[in-house]
Parts: sequence; structure tokens; C-alpha cells
Amino acid sequence: MEYKSRILIGVLVFPMLFTTLSSLASEPAKTSSIPIKIQNIKNRTFNQDFQEVGKITAVDSTALTFSASEKLITKCFPDGAYVHKGDVIARLDSTQPKAELQKSETQYAIERSKLHRMLALIQKQPDAISKQDIENQQLQTYLVQVDVQQKKDALLNYQLIAPFNGRLTNFKYSIGSRISSDDVVVSLIKNDPVQVAYSISQQELAEAASNQQVTISVDAYKDKHFTGVVNYIAPEVDPQSGRIDVQANIKNTDKLLIPGMFAKVTQHSAKNVTYPIVSQTAVIVDGDKRYVWLYDGKGVKQQPVVLGDNTNDGYVVIKKGLAVNDKVVVAGQQNLKPDSVVKLQASTASTASTASALPSSSTEKATQQSSPSNKPIQKITDSSNQGAKHEAA
Repeated sequence: MEYKSRILIGVLVFPMLFTTLSSLASEPAKTSSIPIKIQNIKNRTFNQDFQEVGKITAVDSTALTFSASEKLITKCFPDGAYVHKGDVIARLDSTQPKAELQKSETQYAIERSKLHRMLALIQKQPDAISKQDIENQQLQTYLVQVDVQQKKDALLNYQLIAPFNGRLTNFKYSIGSRISSDDVVVSLIKNDPVQVAYSISQQELAEAASNQQVTISVDAYKDKHFTGVVNYIAPEVDPQSGRIDVQANIKNTDKLLIPGMFAKVTQHSAKNVTYPIVSQTAVIVDGDKRYVWLYDGKGVKQQPVVLGDNTNDGYVVIKKGLAVNDKVVVAGQQNLKPDSVVKLQASTASTASTASALPSSSTEKATQQSSPSNKPIQKITDSSNQGAKHEAA
């Protein structure tokens, strides 16, 4: 009897328990909301600067040779000296041409004295000398005078004279060496200003123009920057490289830049471009995908983006995917899912107010910050190419 009672109780209790568990399971689970902060997207304007690698060249350089052949007797400057236009750099033995000049000068003095006596005589006695004799003596005096001048000019061939201001290389010959007229004795290089030669892409050509500002830096003086202007853009594309040659004159007052140096060149375009920017920390990296979370007032959703370059102040350019006034999640986004319930916390300042106190030039010099795109803004290129570059990163 007792056994049957237990069975009856079990039969009655089990359905009740099952009903209770079923009702509990049917109740929706309470989901905790995820706190987030958002930021309104604003635009920023950037200069369309572009960077290339160039090489320093001399504006003027020449290999100096004598116009005569003789023995080298004097070097007026040491190797590497700075000389001015008109300075005598070296001399050859000019004993023979000096003697010939002296002989001609003596002859000129004789002929001139003879002409003066003849002219003085006809002043006193008009018929003492014929007009023909006077004219012959005048011609003879003139010819000797011309010969003197020619010998003076020839004497200059025994001197090496600086054609412009610049710095000497090392002399190729020692004192006493026999020098021919085709022997290069020393070279002279003008180093203020200097030129930087580089090339730009066909895409960059659209933004390039003469007289644009250029800034360069070299490894030898990493903390210094040198400025100049574009003075030449090639009128044709190099058939081998597919690029366009460019030259710029660079101020070199301190003579620090020397030909042959490699330089990092930034050419500053006068044109500007405007893009949305977003905090680098708002961008989520998922393999080769980049996206942010957008808040629509009720919930959040993923928004794929194409990144541009970093601005070096905590932001990154958005080439595609966002527009002004989009509300991007900048805090709490790591825990979000498409169906997440979110709780909006006090909003941070918009990107515009944050960026307004920051330099907006693409040539900002600041430490790069790690982000999905860690290249500083130096040039803005076509969005499809730039996006592909960052998506491949």
C-alpha cells in the first residue's frame, strides 16, 4: 500500500515539475546592455603633398683645363677650397709668353713714339711729311698695339680662373707636372643653390606644377629640412620607368648639401582634398577587412570602410564608407555584435572639435601611431588604389 502511494505521488509531482521548467524556459533571457561612446564624423582638409626619393646634383659644375700646354708651377688653393668667380686657381710656367709680350710692348712703344714725332713735326712744318707716310705709321702703330693685346690674352691661357663661385675638388696633378691643354686639372662645383632630381608618377603629374614648394631631408642631417622650388618638369614620360623627371632648386646657404647625396623629397601641392576622419581606435581589423560600428539611435551595425593614411594625431582618413555626421562607436566596440543591446554613455567630442586644434597639413611631423593604417599623410591618391593598398596591409 505504501509503495502504491509513492508511485501516485510521483505521477502527480512530475507533470507539475515539467510544467514549471517549461514555463521558465519559455521566458526570454534578460540581456545586459553594453555601454558605448560615440563620435560624430567630421571632415578634414589635407594638402595633396607627395613624397619621392631624389638625388642632390650641382646647379653648375665644370672640369677646368688650361688653354695652353706647359709645366704646372702654382696651385693657389688647397684641395676642396671655396673660390669666387675670377679667382686664379693655378698657373703654368709663362716665361716664354711673357718674354714675347714684353718684346711686343717694346715695339709698340717705339712705333707710338715715332708716330708722335711725325705728328709733332707736321704741326710745325705741314709739308715736311707726306699724308701717306703719316697713315702708314698710324697703321703700323695700330698693328703692333693689336699684337700686344693678343699676347696679353694668350698669357691668360696660362692661368686657371674660376668661372663662378664654388668648391674645388682635388687637383689631379702635382707641381712640376707637364700639363696639356686637354688635361682636366681640377673640377669646380657650385653648391648654393643645389638641385634635387627626382621623378613623379603619372598620377602625381596632375597635381605638380613649376614653382611649387619643395622640402627635403638627408640622412646626414636628419633634424634639418631644406626648402626650395620646382624649376623643371620634364615634357615627356620616361619610356623605361613610365615616370616624369622633376628638378627643384634648393637653398644651401650653409653648404651642407653636396652633390651625390640621396634626399627624401616632399613636393607641396597647392590643391587640397577633404575626407572624413575617424579615431584609429574605432577601426576593427578582421583579417583583410576593416570596419567600424555605427549607432543609429536604437542599435548598432557594422560598416565596412576603406582606409586612407594616418594623420599622426590619432585619426585615420576614411576614403570610403563613412559620411559627415555618421555616429561611430569609439568606446565599447570590442564587445559588440549586430544584435547587441547598447547603452549610450556621455558622448566624446566630435572629430571636428578634436581636430580643430591639430595641424591639418599632410606634412605634419609627428610620431606615427599604430593603427590599421600606419602610414603618415603625405599624399592622397585614388580611393580605389589606396583602399586596395590598405586592405592588402
